[in-house]
Amino acid sequence: MTERPLVLATNDDGIEAPGLWHLAEAVYDFADVLVVAPAFNQSGMSAAFTLRQDLETERAFSRLPGVDAFQVNGTPTDAVLHGIRHLAPRHIDMVVSGVNPGPNVGRDILHSGTVMAAMQGYLRNLPSVAASLWSFDDDHLQDAAVIAARIARRLLESGQIQFLNVNAPNLPIQDFNGIRVARVADVSPSRVIDRTDEQGATRRQLVLRPDATVAPDTDVAAIIEGAVTVTPLHNDLTFHTKLNDAVGVIGDPGALLDGAID
Repeated sequence: MTERPLVLATNDDGIEAPGLWHLAEAVYDFADVLVVAPAFNQSGMSAAFTLRQDLETERAFSRLPGVDAFQVNGTPTDAVLHGIRHLAPRHIDMVVSGVNPGPNVGRDILHSGTVMAAMQGYLRNLPSVAASLWSFDDDHLQDAAVIAARIARRLLESGQIQFLNVNAPNLPIQDFNGIRVARVADVSPSRVIDRTDEQGATRRQLVLRPDATVAPDTDVAAIIEGAVTVTPLHNDLTFHTKLNDAVGVIGDPGALLDGAID
């Protein structure tokens, strides 16, 4: 009997977040699932990991029969690394992260714990998928999870090592306006606002900007128009076309070094 693949499911919203369990349930249709997630909300942590405190892990309540779940008192990156290195009963075949309530498209990708958790799998030569929803509400998290899991299954069956960032519109799956492979937009579809409560405490919140002006072939444009957007990401941050320009800026290295000595 052929062994089912093993998928590690994580998120940045914490072990109790509904989107995580919708995604784990959808993935369980084609793979065994191990859930390893932060013990509490870690939104906006990007690829941060824990250095100066003990990392504690404990078994968590699993909402799915046959699926083991663990919570880590750290970041999404901590959860993925600890899951791969210490908690997986066998080789992990794929990492999925989400479903995040709130899109991770455009510049918002840079601070996303959801996206960077999936990136940890890709950096370890595993196909990986990050999944998010164009809404901060929970109404269509399950629809987003279903389409993300279908895309994850296609990726796993292809045998390719890719890192796909999937964002679903806030609609029932039957109303999705197609699926578009699109580049990352050079804008943010959200903005940060400060709200002060009755006790005088100030909290930062993200609010969506559906009126953002964007190029038509980008992830932000696609999601605003009601399409599922799929963007292949990678970890090469070098601005390759600017390498020669940087050489020109540096000029004579010897002169710079001599000046530094003076």
